[in-house]
Amino acid sequence: MADLYISGLTGTLDTGAIIDKLLQLKQQPLTKLTQKKALLQAKVSSLTNLYGALNDIQSFLSNINIETLFSTKKATSSDTTVLEATATKDTPNLTMNITVNTLAQTEMRASTQGLSSLTNTFSSSGTLTLKYWTDNSNYVTYNINYSAGQTLQDLVNSINSSQNNIKASVYYTGTDYRLLLTEASPANSTKETNTATSSYVIEATGLPTELGSLETLQNAQNASLTIGSSSTAITSPTNTFFGLLTGLDVTVKKTGSATLTVSEDYSQISSTLTNFANYYNSVISLLNSMTGKGAQFQGEATVTTIKTGFSRLLDPLISAGLINYSDTDGTISINSDAVQSLQSSDPDKLKDIMTTIKNSFSTALTGWTSSIKTYESINESQITSIDQKITSMQESLTKYEDRLRKEYAQLEAFISQMNQISSKLEDFIVTLSEMMKGGRD
Repeated sequence: MADLYISGLTGTLDTGAIIDKLLQLKQQPLTKLTQKKALLQAKVSSLTNLYGALNDIQSFLSNINIETLFSTKKATSSDTTVLEATATKDTPNLTMNITVNTLAQTEMRASTQGLSSLTNTFSSSGTLTLKYWTDNSNYVTYNINYSAGQTLQDLVNSINSSQNNIKASVYYTGTDYRLLLTEASPANSTKETNTATSSYVIEATGLPTELGSLETLQNAQNASLTIGSSSTAITSPTNTFFGLLTGLDVTVKKTGSATLTVSEDYSQISSTLTNFANYYNSVISLLNSMTGKGAQFQGEATVTTIKTGFSRLLDPLISAGLINYSDTDGTISINSDAVQSLQSSDPDKLKDIMTTIKNSFSTALTGWTSSIKTYESINESQITSIDQKITSMQESLTKYEDRLRKEYAQLEAFISQMNQISSKLEDFIVTLSEMMKGGRD
């Protein structure tokens, strides 16, 4: 438990004020250290922000794939209601006329008879055999058992749980409930329905007596198109023609004609350069605030070197007129017209410039981020050292204050004692004086 000292008891000395003044003098070095720590903490905070900005632009650059930017292809349709397409870098540049003859559709077949109620049941047991043709020569067979007393929905559930090519459902005609069988996906079969020859994708034997036989509601049909003046139709079981040409997929939407053009797609180049400018400007703006007149890092080589180095690395873009450089604050903006012109007239030159920018900045940023991290660590070490000194000084100051208060308390006690003695002497002298005066009388 700390000692308790009460000052000013004698009224002779204001020991509390004296001690406070002495402590203020003793605290001056501590105050200076605290101020120095605050400055270092502010510098560390700024360095952390700068490191983050540098790391952001470095990550952005590392994720840029220059080859992809300059090898991407696009497929443009003159009528997107007829067809659309996608291309890859391997698709040749071309323009071709495409006529969509038919769209793909799945076969739909229903029973010719049905049940008057969903709760009605089959009168006998049996095995339903479904045949699904995957092309004109091959098929798969599924056997589904049913029993007397089962409902139409029970049969539907059994069909759907036994295979994935045929989708069964209940079909209501308005008077009765029938079995409807459709292809689960047109992609599973290339065979087309031909009612004239009784050629179907879905066939069934052994239907419950109550259902009769199957009739065709919709024919299976492949999508079909022709290119240019060719008389040879190209077919697909779905509305997407995969690999119509190398890397080219065409999706048809309705019958009709459209012109399809495959060409380079440089649309990502301008946006990439714009994003680069934004990241660059973020770093420059931060550096300006850190190195300006009276700022924390004015004249600090570690930071100012980055600012000058940043601008020098822009030379390829400046020389080609691809950016606008501000002499006022060092920020940049993209000259979109110049970019568009160069990517059309000499894309290889633009590619070389962007490759140089990516490589030079990436290399420099690796060194700069390392330097900032080191500089940040040095400042943090200084803060740790100051914290240790502050702790030591605070402990010494506490001991010093205790000693002062103890000494001044003792001084006050001594003064109080002297005052008491002085008072007694005064009383004695007064008494003696009065006694001597009485004797003379």
